[in-house]
Amino acid sequence: MRIRIKETMWRRIHDGLIRRLDVESAAILVGRILDTSDGEILVAESAELIPDDGYLIRQIDRLSIDPLAINRMTKRARDSGMSILTVHTHPGAAVPWFSWADDRGDAKLMPSFHNQVTGPPHGSLVTTANDLVVARVFDDGAPPRHARLLSVGRRLVDHSPDADASVDDDRFDRQQLALGQTGQAQLRELRVAVVGAGGTGSFVGIELAHLGVGELVLLDGDVLDGPNLSRGVGSRKNDRNATTKVGSLARYIDEAQLPTRVIASPVHVTGEEQLRLLRTCDVIFSCVDRHTPRALLNRLAYDALVPVIDMGTVFRIGAAGGIESEGGRVVVVGPERPCLACWGHIHPERLRIEALSESARNDEAQVGYIEGATVAQPSVIAFNGMVASAAVIEFLRIVTGFAGAEDPPQRLGFSFTDGTVTRNRLSDARRCRICGSECP
Repeated sequence: MRIRIKETMWRRIHDGLIRRLDVESAAILVGRILDTSDGEILVAESAELIPDDGYLIRQIDRLSIDPLAINRMTKRARDSGMSILTVHTHPGAAVPWFSWADDRGDAKLMPSFHNQVTGPPHGSLVTTANDLVVARVFDDGAPPRHARLLSVGRRLVDHSPDADASVDDDRFDRQQLALGQTGQAQLRELRVAVVGAGGTGSFVGIELAHLGVGELVLLDGDVLDGPNLSRGVGSRKNDRNATTKVGSLARYIDEAQLPTRVIASPVHVTGEEQLRLLRTCDVIFSCVDRHTPRALLNRLAYDALVPVIDMGTVFRIGAAGGIESEGGRVVVVGPERPCLACWGHIHPERLRIEALSESARNDEAQVGYIEGATVAQPSVIAFNGMVASAAVIEFLRIVTGFAGAEDPPQRLGFSFTDGTVTRNRLSDARRCRICGSECP
């Protein structure tokens, strides 16, 4: 089971927990369970340190929390039917573990939580000063299940101490010189989604497989047609009108005998059925050209605490046939970052048009309400590859810290004619109803 928490929330709690290393310290997390297609994921909604007067016993190797303090801090969980998790420290330990005292305490505390909040699992975590965490969750009356804590923000960090830092595959030797053994091992543990397997998506999927990502989830409902063949990397002439985009990409990865496991789903992202699968992913690449799936992925990034890397290239052709504008972008959205709506990449009018039936769109186009909505625009493989590779580099920054994550770009803007790439920031702060924070 995965437990996700915002990076800033975890930093605040962890820093408070290790402020004193002469005694154990504790905190309470309250979280909600996500509905997914593959097991449970718990998202932390709030975190609060136990106050100094909330301990009955507080020693270097033992603690006991006042039940009144626990009741006060778990009220939100009881009112909303959410999960309760305790977190405490083992001062001086290099590697966290559950002691016999922890086992004895959880044997009493977890049934109490289940009596107060029936339904969701509850759990406990142990952390150390070096930011490692062991976690377990308890279903009512069942043995504990292992869990992993992931903090999500500028970085995606798995705090588990049992990650294997060795990759026994010499195909990645040169890559490990840049990413390190730990970075390479982190890639192997990830489930990454690519939504849209066309021009940019085919590049992204192949690069992720060659990087050694453990599992790829591919979603795209389109079949390869003639115009797709020149820009879908890995496609073949006899794929025309016979092979799905995700099928072509999965075939390439299989024939290359890369270690990545592929889940190819030939469907478009239209609603809850696809979102249940995407919630299980650690990072999502948005390689779509429609606003409806982009809006769904944008909201998912904040609801499920999953970084979404959105990208696109555009060439606008005027009435006379010449290029009026061009460019590309890579935008990383998710916890601690402004969303696509803040950047202006989700347009309500386009969402309205896409929601219309085909006949309704044709009717509006005939009377001039819709202009250019279904007109094909240029797409060139070289420009798609440039933007896709930049997006994969931002992925590496998020999951391995490659090239630094202290001040990551929020948006990269490309001008192909000028040959420039620009780091963009929003100039004005605003309160956003999607990402829920001031967007700097």
